[in-house]
Amino acid sequence: MNFKLFILSFSLLFSSFVYAEKKPDWGVLSVCADPNSMPLSNIKKEGFENKLAEVFAQDLGWDLKFEWFPQRLAFFRNTIRAKDSSSPSGYKCDIALGASPDPEGASATKSYYTSTWVVVLPDSENLAQIKSSNDFSKLDNNVLKKLKFGVFARSPGADWVVANGLTDQMVPFVHMQSDPNDYPGMIIEKSLAQGEIDVAFAWGPIAAYSASRVKSRKLKLVPLIAPKGSRTDYSISMAVRYREPAWKNVVESFLDKRKEKIQDLISQYNIPQVLADGSVLIGKEKFVRNQE
Repeated sequence: MNFKLFILSFSLLFSSFVYAEKKPDWGVLSVCADPNSMPLSNIKKEGFENKLAEVFAQDLGWDLKFEWFPQRLAFFRNTIRAKDSSSPSGYKCDIALGASPDPEGASATKSYYTSTWVVVLPDSENLAQIKSSNDFSKLDNNVLKKLKFGVFARSPGADWVVANGLTDQMVPFVHMQSDPNDYPGMIIEKSLAQGEIDVAFAWGPIAAYSASRVKSRKLKLVPLIAPKGSRTDYSISMAVRYREPAWKNVVESFLDKRKEKIQDLISQYNIPQVLADGSVLIGKEKFVRNQE
């Protein structure tokens, strides 16, 4: 046998042995989760991530436990990195199901879906031509100048309002409230529903869920086209601790194995998705995004 090939084969065998030795056997899937962040997670375990955790725990043959903490600043420090001697792993929880590809203080897995920021507005006659944020420029100026745009500070929506010279019509909102009972969907469920604003910009999963809860007026969602220098699309991963490659590999194997089930759950919760061709699927409607 070629000596280099022998060394490579031995290295792979040794790596597999080490991996097998370090693979966790905690018996409990302990999930770090937000108690009030629908449609992703809530304390009643009604969210997309709660249901996905149930599938994962079943596949592992483990019990399922949630460690609740608002997913704001210091989330990972107070959950996945917080030690707990009573836990099988020695930590409060061992995985977060909704994380950015570069979470602060944790290691991201491969992504399992990509969503985007959207525009939520009344499904009314005077706004019927709006099929994306680009179409606001086609409105009669008398209509456009009367609109109040609700945006979160330092968000793609705020970037869009500024780039389009509509700053005087911007109504700012704070994304991370200190009150854990507040949540981003209130920009739609309260402010847009009650007519305090005419248009809301929000993260796709939250926008779709919150819009479906409004009964006082019919709403629609359209894609937000990113202004130059801004970004609207974000891939979502799971997060684990650093220096636990075996556990990370188990999680990524689950993501590969359960792609179809994950897609089913995404569809059930009407989460807007960015497709491979760059278009956006919102509900059953596909939007082709064109930059202007």
